[in-house]
Amino acid sequence: MLIGFFGQLKSIPQQTVIQTSVSREKLSSVYTSLGAVSTGMFGLASLAMGIAADLIGVRAVFVISAVFLGWASLLVFKHKPLFAMNAE
Repeated sequence: MLIGFFGQLKSIPQQTVIQTSVSREKLSSVYTSLGAVSTGMFGLASLAMGIAADLIGVRAVFVISAVFLGWASLLVFKHKPLFAMNAE
């Protein structure tokens, strides 16, 4: 439950920043690049988390993931001005 909650707190501002700071002409290229990087990172993270789950247990891996997502969410809220849209 915590992972889903913090995941959304991270994803919504991230998508908003991308959509408001990239021109429409380049938006598809940016999303394609992000998708390629995300897919590669998902494979590496799955491997790392699989090894971690074998070593410390599945529950611990989920708690660690929730902590990292919570930390990322707090960073976004702490640095809100960096994510503010320019009113032009």
